Amino acid sequence: MVEDNVDLHVVITTPPSIFDAAVLARTLYTALGREGWKLTIIGMGRRLPLKLISEARLPVSVALSNISMELEAEPSEPVYIIDNRGEPAWNLEPPRTIIIDYGGTFAASFHDAKRVRGLGAPSLTYEAITVLYEFFVRRKSWGPAYSRAFSRDIRSGVYLARKVLEAIQVFDNYIVLEPSVIAFTLRKVYLNKGLLVDPDTFKLEVNVVDGAVEEHIMLKTYSIRGLRSIGNIEVKFNGEVLEIHDQEGTAYRIVIDAYRRIACCAPGLCVGTGEDDVNIPRLEP
Repeated sequence: MVEDNVDLHVVITTPPSIFDAAVLARTLYTALGREGWKLTIIGMGRRLPLKLISEARLPVSVALSNISMELEAEPSEPVYIIDNRGEPAWNLEPPRTIIIDYGGTFAASFHDAKRVRGLGAPSLTYEAITVLYEFFVRRKSWGPAYSRAFSRDIRSGVYLARKVLEAIQVFDNYIVLEPSVIAFTLRKVYLNKGLLVDPDTFKLEVNVVDGAVEEHIMLKTYSIRGLRSIGNIEVKFNGEVLEIHDQEGTAYRIVIDAYRRIACCAPGLCVGTGEDDVNIPRLEP
């Protein structure tokens, strides 16, 4: 069942090919994720084509919950019609409904709708993509919440942030951290606190539908004198934020922009590599 109460409804009528519809479906999924949008395709039959799901590279569950082959309700206002001679999208607020009418007759019945353009592309499909990009990608460009960064000890936090950048790896298009690097780094950090850290378990969970990754590293801690068991250190990473919890609670929260290679260990206190390097003295714990 396709959800009606969504932020964006895109209506496509008589697309020239399944490929055109698939490209638009893929754009919506990439820009908005699995929720908050629905796509209605008119003029391609009543059954959702398997080829469309395949060419759009959508999870089947997303296609079934977000794509309809019939118009089930009147489009919500404001309604925008894609037209390469229309008003520039960057001058307008985001719509509730976008109509991509390849035939021209369906859109004609929406007299109060605005005609909107992106870059003025001759292809209606790619013009629609530029409009979607303007409203739902460029204006909401992702940026890490640097203000959430926290370090119980700033000196070791800076060291940890720098080492985290060295640990970044790409696994099947997901950003992960190399467990051995994190474990070795934490061993050096906690050695100065009178603790010996020993890696215990590592777990990586990937939600393919949501495009999310969760990385968990568990480490055991012992006192340097007598090697008495103290407890555990838990490390969590979700592709953006690395959190380290020990016996006293949250010890570090490192906020990472993996693409710009920047890691922040406190608000306004960041380290980087290359052109984006933030000039912070090299500190060792």
